[in-house]
Amino acid sequence: MKNIEVYEKQTWQDRITERPGTFREVQNQDGSITHIPDEGEVLEEGSPFSANRMNYIEGGIYKSSIQAKTNKDDITSLAVEVAILKNASLNNITHNIFIVNFTNLDSIELNHGVYDSLGKRLVI
Repeated sequence: MKNIEVYEKQTWQDRITERPGTFREVQNQDGSITHIPDEGEVLEEGSPFSANRMNYIEGGIYKSSIQAKTNKDDITSLAVEVAILKNASLNNITHNIFIVNFTNLDSIELNHGVYDSLGKRLVI
């Protein structure tokens, strides 16, 4: 089983200023107005908002989604195995039971039967 990398949580701090959300208007020569932040004294700098930090978050989400898909595939495979073994046991079939897991038929030459791609199983 593959080791799962644990996402290291980052703590974010708010930027706190004397007058949050306050701006000063400056009239431009072309008649437009520019708003310049005028929030007063910075009481707490806060966490930097950067591409590096956002990419870290995106990477964590991506790795989690890949792991979730792997888990789903593993659970589906195990559910199929349990169902096969349960049915075999209930029908008193104790020999010639075999289970082979595969995602597609790329490496298999199928002579008889049908491949169920949704159930990821071969029906003979």
